[in-house]
Amino acid sequence: MRKHALTNGFFLLTCILLGAVVPALEAQTKEAAPRPIYVLFTVDVESFSDGSPERDIWGRAPNEPQEHGIGRMMDILDRHGAKGTFFVNIYEAPKSGEDVMAEVCRVIHSRGHNLELHTHPGPMFGAKFSYMQYADLAKQTEILKRGAELIKEWAGVKVVAHRAGGYMANLDTINACKETGIFVEFSHNMGWPESDLGREGLTENAPFVRDGVLCVPVTCYIQASAGSWRSMRFLDIESSSPQEVRKVVADLHANGVRTAVVMLHSFSFFRLGKRHDRVENTLDELVAGFVADPNVEVVTARQLYEIWRADPDALVGSDYMPTTGWWMTYCRAWQRLGEGWKNIAVAFGPPVFLVLVIGGGVIIRRRRRRRKRKAAA
Repeated sequence: MRKHALTNGFFLLTCILLGAVVPALEAQTKEAAPRPIYVLFTVDVESFSDGSPERDIWGRAPNEPQEHGIGRMMDILDRHGAKGTFFVNIYEAPKSGEDVMAEVCRVIHSRGHNLELHTHPGPMFGAKFSYMQYADLAKQTEILKRGAELIKEWAGVKVVAHRAGGYMANLDTINACKETGIFVEFSHNMGWPESDLGREGLTENAPFVRDGVLCVPVTCYIQASAGSWRSMRFLDIESSSPQEVRKVVADLHANGVRTAVVMLHSFSFFRLGKRHDRVENTLDELVAGFVADPNVEVVTARQLYEIWRADPDALVGSDYMPTTGWWMTYCRAWQRLGEGWKNIAVAFGPPVFLVLVIGGGVIIRRRRRRRKRKAAA
């Protein structure tokens, strides 16, 4: 009887201890597990100055039975259960037609994707204000307010995020966003040297808050370096290979950066009327891979805003600039041999250089042998 009581007592004590220790261990495990990185697929929706929405936004052409524009992009995202952020340049309405741009906004929103504001103000506000950083604070605020009003009127959507055309933004742009009630800014891009924001000494890839506005950089990386020189790129699926995008996102996650922003344009699949199946396949591959990756959470700008609003510390992390290296740059050039002279130069440059070096070495050795024979004779 006594032995039975001791056994019960020992069992009860063990349960109490386990009840205290196991939750603590679980909490430590959860705390130690790295948080997923938020990946955003963002599309700048616009027409070239000499183009049209039919071609540059919808990807339509008489000789093409299918569309290769924003509709196809939404199809790819939807197929994998993801949503994209579409920054629409409504300021081309005087050129393209207000009804046309209103339809673009309505379709994006009706399909459940994130509709936000992109600014190439020139057609509406004059060539003097073709880029945001060319305007003062008052004019930038006026530009943003007009854009937000039209999107609200056309699609019933309150804009929460903005990206300046050409990434041409400055600190006044952030203040203008605050004045307009736009609380997420996506113009900062360290890989675009013409942007004033890139010269302000801000973060490289880490999101930051300035004057109550969440600023989310377009993700940049070093593709090649030599000494103090470095060649930078940003994540754009037209110019970055799938391997580079995956490596950059993985490195950012491993180093505690909270966001990765991937770029597209509405004409990325159909640039100047020419189909780019490689770019379509790249988007399909990346979205599928990131949706299945437990270390990644694919979100929109609006969802990121809600995450930040619910927990201001959710996006606090480190700042880091990944490097993909010479080998990935070389492989990318071979993948794109038919897409410009630079790819040809990068792909064939090293083997041609190697052949010249080896050939030169052979010639020099033969000349030395001849001299030795002549000297011996």
